[in-house]
Amino acid sequence: MNKASLVSSLPISLPFFRFKVNLKFFWLFILTVMVSLFASSIYLVNVYTSEVYAAHQYEKMVKQLSEENKFLEINMTKAGSLQKADNYVQNFEKAGQIEYIRILESTALAR
Repeated sequence: MNKASLVSSLPISLPFFRFKVNLKFFWLFILTVMVSLFASSIYLVNVYTSEVYAAHQYEKMVKQLSEENKFLEINMTKAGSLQKADNYVQNFEKAGQIEYIRILESTALAR
């Protein structure tokens, strides 16, 4: 027998499975597996690119927030002189005696 006659025999008998496998169903199964693997790879590439895009957007937001933080720090140092802080503190009222009360086995501050 030559190789062509072995391959073209339609019902394949595998001795360790003890049932006949039709060659058309075998190739249909292989084709189905290949298509599903291709579709899942496309899906995973899409997920990966969306994660990379989201990471890039988060980096932009972090950069923007750090610049805003620097701006706020500069404004805070300008407004943070002791005289201006004294003006803000004058509106507060000094606490007298401090009493503690027990609420659900934890302490809270009361005036």
